[in-house]
Amino acid sequence: MKNSLRFFSALACVLLFAGCATQQQRIEKRIGQKAAFFATLPLESQQRLREGVLKSGDAPEAAWIVYGPPDRVFNRITGTTTNEVWSYIAYEPSTVDTLRPVYHPVRTSYGRTLWRHDYLWATDTYHNPYEYLRIEFQDNRILALESEK
Repeated sequence: MKNSLRFFSALACVLLFAGCATQQQRIEKRIGQKAAFFATLPLESQQRLREGVLKSGDAPEAAWIVYGPPDRVFNRITGTTTNEVWSYIAYEPSTVDTLRPVYHPVRTSYGRTLWRHDYLWATDTYHNPYEYLRIEFQDNRILALESEK
């Protein structure tokens, strides 16, 4: 019994962490998807992208390799140009305790059922989106990178 419990516990842990890929693993997977573009880059640029570092002047494919597809795409229109802006979103959980009304049955000594009004504290979890990165492109090259501190 103990051995099967240990086995299933270990199996559950393996399955739980099997879906968690590191940033490096995600970059390597995206490199495989954009292999033709990646092969055209110089070796120092390839190493820099493998480390997850972008710089001004990189192509949109390089940004896609490092960060993946954008969550939102905007157009920034100025007096002379129209730039494309990629936005990346993350979600921060927050909890709020709220007092909720509840009704529950109470049986009297005569066998009647009465519904009693009461309150219950409940914790709600919200996932608040926030933008952690913006990449602006001009003429199909990275013009600016904006990230949170």
